Amino acid sequence: MKFLGLPDDASPRLKALHIAQASLIMLTIFATFLTAVVPAKRTKFTFGLLYSLIFTAVTNTILLRREQVAASKGLLTKDKYVKYQLFKMLSAVGLYIVGFILWMASCPSGHGDQLPISNGLWLGGVKINRYRGWILWMHFFNWVFMWASLFYSCCMTANKQGPIALTGEEANIGVDNTTSDEEYARQLQAEDPNWQG
Repeated sequence: MKFLGLPDDASPRLKALHIAQASLIMLTIFATFLTAVVPAKRTKFTFGLLYSLIFTAVTNTILLRREQVAASKGLLTKDKYVKYQLFKMLSAVGLYIVGFILWMASCPSGHGDQLPISNGLWLGGVKINRYRGWILWMHFFNWVFMWASLFYSCCMTANKQGPIALTGEEANIGVDNTTSDEEYARQLQAEDPNWQG
């Protein structure tokens, strides 16, 4: 049984990173749905907070799916994983700039609802309530998970398997899967005249 498209023998750390990123994508979809459906004051501003998350959720979904397909085929090498993580980071930087511009366009002009004496966190003249605070925390964790994936790609063990050019009797090692390496080594030792006593 495959978990999130990853093979059973995939690294637990890779699975944890995929769970974290997939959970954030689902939370972004849920938050976008809530913002669109539930009538509230300053909905345009709340969407402005979500734009960067929505954009990065799209690119992360595409790249996570590619990682999972490559892992299920056994083709997810360290180099390919690093490339995916760098692409996630670079696209996120660009998309966050676009999202910031859209957020600035959605901010009310002037001071908005903010009074000269106001408690709490205010952004662009709009009070950050609990729901908007959760969206800001989602931004924070989005970056945490992307940096964690990038750091994991640096610590990931490289795939050293592949064809090795051997000559003579050593070239037969591993051809017959019924014989273990130890048994095969004993057979070679028994055939070697220097080892016969």
